[in-house]
Amino acid sequence: GVYPIDLIITGTSYIMGEPSPVSTTITVNTQILEEKKPAQLSLNEVVVDNQTIGKRINLSFRVKNEGEITARNVFVSIDYAETGMIAGYSTKNVKIDDIASQKSVFVDLPISTLPTATPGIKTLTINIDYKIQDGTAYKESREVYINLKENDKAPSLNLNDFTYNVETKPGNKLGLVLHIENRGDSSAINPRIYVDDSSIGTSKFIKDYYTDYIGLKDIKSYQLVKADVPLVVSKENKGGLNELKLNLVYFDAEGVEYKSSITLYPQIEAEGITEDGKPIIIVSNVLQSPKQPVAGGSLEVYFDMENKSTIDLNEFKISLKNLTGNTFIPVESEPYQYIGTLKAGAIKRITIPLTVSDDIPEGLNNLLIDYSYTGGGDSVNIPILDVQNDLGSASKPRLIVSKYEADVDELRAGSVFNFMFEVTNTHTSVAAKNIIVTLSGKSSSGQEVFTVTQGSNSFFINKIGPGETFSESLEMKIRSDTATNAYPINVTIEYEYDGIEPNPQTGKIGETEEHELNLQVVENARPVVDYVNVYSWDRGVIVGNPASLTFEFYNMGKSTLNNVVATVEGDFMPSGSSMYFMGNVMAGGNAYAEFEVIPNVEGMAYGTVKITYEDSNGEEQIYTKEFEASVMGEQIWDPGMPGDGGVDVFNPSVPEPKKPILATWLFVIIQVIIFIVFLLISRKVIINIYKSKLRKKEDEMF
Repeated sequence: GVYPIDLIITGTSYIMGEPSPVSTTITVNTQILEEKKPAQLSLNEVVVDNQTIGKRINLSFRVKNEGEITARNVFVSIDYAETGMIAGYSTKNVKIDDIASQKSVFVDLPISTLPTATPGIKTLTINIDYKIQDGTAYKESREVYINLKENDKAPSLNLNDFTYNVETKPGNKLGLVLHIENRGDSSAINPRIYVDDSSIGTSKFIKDYYTDYIGLKDIKSYQLVKADVPLVVSKENKGGLNELKLNLVYFDAEGVEYKSSITLYPQIEAEGITEDGKPIIIVSNVLQSPKQPVAGGSLEVYFDMENKSTIDLNEFKISLKNLTGNTFIPVESEPYQYIGTLKAGAIKRITIPLTVSDDIPEGLNNLLIDYSYTGGGDSVNIPILDVQNDLGSASKPRLIVSKYEADVDELRAGSVFNFMFEVTNTHTSVAAKNIIVTLSGKSSSGQEVFTVTQGSNSFFINKIGPGETFSESLEMKIRSDTATNAYPINVTIEYEYDGIEPNPQTGKIGETEEHELNLQVVENARPVVDYVNVYSWDRGVIVGNPASLTFEFYNMGKSTLNNVVATVEGDFMPSGSSMYFMGNVMAGGNAYAEFEVIPNVEGMAYGTVKITYEDSNGEEQIYTKEFEASVMGEQIWDPGMPGDGGVDVFNPSVPEPKKPILATWLFVIIQVIIFIVFLLISRKVIINIYKSKLRKKEDEMF
C-alpha cells in the first residue's frame, strides 16, 4: 500500500533586521511493496519424561517465534485444571524474555502429581503472553496431553484379616486387631491408622488412646503385620452390627502420601437392651407383708428393681398409677419415690407402704407401678394376693399385725434392737381369747436372722376385745454375718373365741394366723487400712519424683467386699493409673496393695487412701485412711559452686568407685580359714551328738 509521510521544515527569516519564523510542509508518498509477518509463537519438541502418579514430572518444550517481528516480554503459564497435577515451581508466570524472529527458547518446568490423581490422559493448557514493539499484548494457547499411569512399585496397604472379642458388650474393650499386608513392591513408610470421626460417639465407639492416630513401624513389601486398635464399646451402644471405618495413611521412600480406607462391621452383643434400644428393667423378689392383707389394715410391698443394661439411668422415679379409693391408699402424700441414679447392673430394693381400703375386693388385686428416668420409662403390674375383707362378719375374729417397726433407723448385722408391733382384733363384736404370739426370724435359707435376746420367743395374751389393739416390744439381735437384704420376721398368732367349734379333722380347738413381716438389714462391713508406708529404694522420697505407696487392707467383717478399688488423694497424686484394683476381699481376709505415687509438697505431706467397694447388695461404699510422710526437697544444682570456672554449664561429677577394704588375695585366705574352722567345729559337734546317743542306749540296756 501507499503511506504518506509529512516532512515539516521550520526556520527563521530576517526582514529589516527582525527575525521571523517560517515553515513549510512537504508530503512524500511512500509505497510498501512487502509486509513483514507479525510475531507468532509456536510450541515444539514437547517432552514429558515421567508420567507416573505420585512422581515428579519434567515437562520441556521449545517456544519459537515464527513471525518476522520480535516478541517481547514473553511469559509462560500452565492451567492444570482438575488433572491431579500441580506446579513444581514457585511463580505462576514464568518469564522467558524476548524472542527474535525465527529464534526459539527452551523451557523446562517441573510438575508434581498428587497421590489422588487418577490414571488416564490429562490435558494441560500452556498459555504464552507477549507484546510487540508498540506495546500491543497478545496471547497464544496450546494444549499438551499427558498420559498418567499408576505407580507399579508404590506401596499398597490392604486389610488381610481382623479379629476382635466377639463376646464384647457395651462398656467393654473391643479388642480389635488388624492384620495389614503391604501388597506393593516398595516399603510403606510411617504408616498410620486413623479412626474415622463417623465411628466415634457416645452410642458407638470410644477411643482408648490419646493421640490423633496409631503409628506403626515401616511395613516392607509383602510383609504382614498385626496392629492393635484400642477401642471401647460405648455403654450406650444398642448392640448389633456397628459400622467401624478406619483410614490408613502411609508414604513411600520419596515422601509421596497414599491413603486408603477400611470399613468393618463388628457384632456387639446387646445386654439388657430391647430391640428398640430401651434398657431392660427387671422387677423381682416381690414380697407383701402381711401375706393376707386385711381390709382397713396396713400393707407393705417390697420388690427389687434391677437395671439389666450397661447404661446408668438418671433421675429414676417410682410412682403408683390408677389408684382408687376402694383398693389401696398411699400412706405418704409424695407423688413419687425419687431413686436418683440406678447404675448399670445395680439392684435397688423398693418399699411401698399402703393402707388397704375398707371396700377392697377379696382375693387377687393389682398394684400398678410406674417408673421413669431420663429418656424413657415403663410400668409394671404387681399382683397382691389373698386380700381378706370379712369385717362385720358374725363368725370368727381376725387378728392382724396392724403396725410394726424397729427403734433404730438402720438395722446393722450383729446389732441389738427393740422390735415393736401391734396386734389388732379387726372384728366389731367378737373378742379373741387365750392368745399365743410366736416370733421366728428364720429366713428362706433356714438361718435364724433375728433371735430374741431374753426369754422365750412366745408370749401369752389373755384377751383382745373387738376393735382393740395390743402392743408389745421385744429385744432382738441380728445374726452377725447377715448380708444386706430384707429378711422376714414370721408372727404366728394362735387364739380362741366364744362359740368356737373344734376342727373336724384334728379335733383341736383354736385358730391360727400367720404374718410375714420384713425388715431391711445392712451388713456390718468393717474395712481396715493399716501399715501405710511411702518409700523409695534409691534416693528417698523426693518431691515431684515417683515413690511407692504400700498398705495392708483387712476385711474384718462377716461378708465379702466386692470390687475393692484404692485411690490416693491429698498431697500425693497417682504416678500411672488413677486407681489400684484389689478385686474381691473375702470375710476375714486381707490384701496387700502397692502402687506408685508422686508427692506434690516438700516437708510433711498428708494424704488419704480412699477405698471404694461394693457391699453384697451392690451398693457402693467408701472408706478412707489418712496418712503422712516426710518428703525431701528436689536437689537443685548451684552454678556458682567452685570447680566449674564460673561457667553456666551442667557438669556433674562422676562418683568414684569405692575402694576395697582388703586386698583380694587376703580376703580369699580369710574365707578359706573360716571355712576350715567351720568344718572342724561341725565335726566335733556331730561326734559329741553320736557319743551321747550311744551312752543313752547303754543306759537303757543296763
